[in-house]
Amino acid sequence: MGLREFVPSEWCLRCQRCCRFSNQVSPWIPVFSAKEAEELIARGYPLAVFNKAFNEDPSVDVRVKVKQYRDYYICPFFDPEKNCCEVYPLRPFDCRLYPFLLVRRDGVLYLGVDKECPFVEHLFETEQEWHVQRFADYLVDYLASPEGSDEVNTHPSMIAPYPGNIMLLREIRL
Repeated sequence: MGLREFVPSEWCLRCQRCCRFSNQVSPWIPVFSAKEAEELIARGYPLAVFNKAFNEDPSVDVRVKVKQYRDYYICPFFDPEKNCCEVYPLRPFDCRLYPFLLVRRDGVLYLGVDKECPFVEHLFETEQEWHVQRFADYLVDYLASPEGSDEVNTHPSMIAPYPGNIMLLREIRL
């Protein structure tokens, strides 16, 4: 089945939000499963882009090491000159899910959305937030499927504590 995309590519290619981080340590830095990391390494990407040796424990997912670019940090797979991801077809589930996020608040798992995503902002500003709600319904169904729950189970680190700056949409039961 695969996960459908929510944000149209023309929005992504002109966005200045994703793949950029104000700090070297951030819950927004992408999480890769060992399988996703191994696939990139098999295609010639260096192991050094990951923050730890995932092959020591294949059940552990890892984040990438961000690199300094101007006055902020970027994902090592992000090309700031072209404003695109070098591994887009192989990007991790965490990136494929964005601008939706999985967060834990008071012990409960939620699907949330980053309202600072320019496309999401546009939908709310133009009273088309129903698109967000409809896609949230789709994601709840996807996450309940064997494929979707497997994605979540192989990426436990992508479930972040609730940061307070996203909109909670649905409670998730896996």
